Amino acid sequence: MSMKPSRTSRLLIYAVLLIGAIAFSFPFVWMVSTSVKVDQELFTQDLQILPQQPLPRQQSPYYQTRRLDPLPGSTSRQATVLPQIRDIVRSRLPDLPPEGVEAVADEAYAVLASRASNEVFNGPVEALLRFAQNDLTVDRLIALAEQRRRQLRIGQLRVRSVDLSDVALLEDQTPSSRWTNQSPDVASLSDTSSGTIPTAEIAYDFAKGDVIRLSSVATLPFDPAKLQRVQVRLLPDDAWQDVYFELQANGRRYEGVRRNILYGYEWTTLTWQFASADDSSNKIRTWTVLNDVGPATESLEANQIRITLRIEKVSEVKAAYNKLILNYQRTLDHIPFWRYVRVSMFLVLANIVLTLLFSSLVAYAFSRITWPGREFCFILMLATMMIPGQVTMIPHFLIWKELGAYNTLTPLWMGSIFGSAFYVFLLRQFMKGIPRDLEDAARLDGCGFLRIYWHVILPLIKPSLAAIAIFTFMGAWNDFLGPLIYVADQRLYSLAFGLYAFSVQVNNSPTLTMAASVLMVAPVIAVFFLAQKYFVEGVTLTGIKG
Repeated sequence: MSMKPSRTSRLLIYAVLLIGAIAFSFPFVWMVSTSVKVDQELFTQDLQILPQQPLPRQQSPYYQTRRLDPLPGSTSRQATVLPQIRDIVRSRLPDLPPEGVEAVADEAYAVLASRASNEVFNGPVEALLRFAQNDLTVDRLIALAEQRRRQLRIGQLRVRSVDLSDVALLEDQTPSSRWTNQSPDVASLSDTSSGTIPTAEIAYDFAKGDVIRLSSVATLPFDPAKLQRVQVRLLPDDAWQDVYFELQANGRRYEGVRRNILYGYEWTTLTWQFASADDSSNKIRTWTVLNDVGPATESLEANQIRITLRIEKVSEVKAAYNKLILNYQRTLDHIPFWRYVRVSMFLVLANIVLTLLFSSLVAYAFSRITWPGREFCFILMLATMMIPGQVTMIPHFLIWKELGAYNTLTPLWMGSIFGSAFYVFLLRQFMKGIPRDLEDAARLDGCGFLRIYWHVILPLIKPSLAAIAIFTFMGAWNDFLGPLIYVADQRLYSLAFGLYAFSVQVNNSPTLTMAASVLMVAPVIAVFFLAQKYFVEGVTLTGIKG
């Protein structure tokens, strides 16, 4: 008499399964979350699982009040000390706006925690404030204010010709006079400097408009027909704006095929380049391709070009989307991702087809055909599973090299024609459970061994074949050692090996490496969810007779 589990038992089982699912899915959640973070979010004192929401700004320059790390000390200590620190900042830097006072006071409070002793910082408030009065000099507060100030700046404008002549344009003019501001109600330009390099600061207020247009006309020292690329030096203000580029040269108008995203607060160089063979090469694509969109809208003098930058306001949703795709876009720019995908797909398909065909043929011979020495050969085949792969690695390499297959994909798929001992064993056990009556009926109808194999046996072992196909797919898709041994040409890298080369190329940047890992893992997860029915059936039914 069977006993049904009680409701409490079922709830306990479901709770355990739910906890297990959360625990096992945490690495994947962490990988996806890290793939949409910026580098600054990774180097914090506290563990942050979810990325921060980007904050687009209405006005710039501004002071960043949000901190990545929490302020030191207890909440009550902060509530007591911070107002006093704000008063000190306000008195010594009277020109700071309210958000600047708040940002500098928070930074000054964190500096005090690192400069004051534990006895002073955690002691009486009066002693800490006396220390702050002496330590927070005007120069130090100005330096802290510069750290928290975010501003949009524009620097050098450079061009390069097809014969590699690299030239800085309009160097005889001040940075602000190089550009014509076509949105005076929204933005204004003023000269400033970054160290010893002159730059122009772009102050804007998107409450007065949604677009900033800057245009510059320059004369090239060479024929515009030889122009290859244009570069603009920019300092973003971490507001995640969209930047669009337009070029008029040689009687034609060109636009960047995609927008650029202004994120972070470090100097960056935006590059736009005409379509060339470099676009399909293995080079890191640090440029945006220029697309011909028609004839120029205005006539220019000989050797002149017109460059137009359009900076558009973004909403919070658009800023979040920009952050979501940023690292994936950068990853696709760094590596020939789709070339790696094509190589991996070829290896996957070749290995699946050959493994299923030849492993099932051998299993059919071992399970359905009687021949002298069958059992001995089967045991001998199973014995090969006891030999570690490291033992046969060097002999395999020498054989393929002597056959002239080094630095080709041949060793990575041709070996599947010999089948797999484990898969042969798996299929043999499944085939032995098929009734002999079906085979005898087919033989009476005039079928030979191969027709019985193809029309009777294979249709009955589809679940097992599906399970083997999934195993083979995962093995070929994730194969790293094979390409490492046999492939030297980057054009032949599989996705797994290309991911390793990419991580080295970007100095093991966690954000970019995680973004590339998500792109690689996504097909595996999709295949598992689409084929899990066949996977479970194949593993469950293998070896069942009758």
